[in-house]
Amino acid sequence: MTPIAPDVESLQPRSGRLSGVMSVPFGRVHLIADVLFIMVATLSLAPLDAADRVWLEPARPTSSQSTWFPRSVEIVSGRIVAFDSQQLRLVREGQGTETVTSASRVLWIEPDEVSDLEQKLIHLFKQGEYARSLSELPDALNNRPPVWRQQWLTMLSATSAWKSGNAKLALELVGQLDRRPLPAMVLAWLPIAWTNGAQPAVVIATAQARLQDTSTAVRLVAASWLLSSPDRNQGLAVINQLKQDPRIEIAQIAEVLSWRMTPPPQVAKLSSTWEKRIDTLPLALQTGPSRLLVNKLEASGQSESAKRLQWSLELTPVYALGQINQDQQ
Repeated sequence: MTPIAPDVESLQPRSGRLSGVMSVPFGRVHLIADVLFIMVATLSLAPLDAADRVWLEPARPTSSQSTWFPRSVEIVSGRIVAFDSQQLRLVREGQGTETVTSASRVLWIEPDEVSDLEQKLIHLFKQGEYARSLSELPDALNNRPPVWRQQWLTMLSATSAWKSGNAKLALELVGQLDRRPLPAMVLAWLPIAWTNGAQPAVVIATAQARLQDTSTAVRLVAASWLLSSPDRNQGLAVINQLKQDPRIEIAQIAEVLSWRMTPPPQVAKLSSTWEKRIDTLPLALQTGPSRLLVNKLEASGQSESAKRLQWSLELTPVYALGQINQDQQ
């Protein structure tokens, strides 16, 4: 919601490590050649000492820097000291001091060690066995992975709950996570309905019951579920309120979700503006909004533009998020 392969299997630890940079211009379409290069380069990695690996979004250019040349997605290895909604603290391999990076730049983290329990949960999710994947969450959390990893696993399980028909539990998990600020990398996995498609009656009823929840993330998810229902105006009203939320990520996601209600004849005129707006989001948050835009383009007859975005989405730099977001619809 990554730079190596768009599948959840890639979350498993690798025998080799890669530390370096990947040249990537801003905007999704131009990522393809660079991603393919990294996929090929990964085949010949030499084993190194155990370390976590982190993918970082390119630093945004300053007003004095040229935007002509591509900037780099950086892949760093080391030991994660802490990771929260504000910053990543990491001791890089071969260094004894911590480096601090904005949390909004973190695209994905591949832990040095992933337990068998976590791997099973992820594998079952990938296979579409959502109820079974969800049932593995307690044991995976009891294994005490780092807090940021617990947050990600729980958010993934919120989607499993939604997909397996347990919308009430999905919102409960989101509400529990939202008690503390979350990194963009975790927010990217909110069980949001990014595209049009009818929701079961039980999902609609659950969403209606939580529209006034104290958690803004719960209200955001619940409102997204209503946008394809007879209560779409109720959902849109909540989304429009959340566009003013002081939490910038919530406000940004709410703005994008409001586009779902745009009539098809207006999409062609607005699509280039929307795409530019998506490119201003943290890269970790761009996959869901991109799927929304693909869906709107397809529904309005802009098939070539939709294909262009879809191809770039299949090679998203947000580790595995492209495929998972397809499963979230």
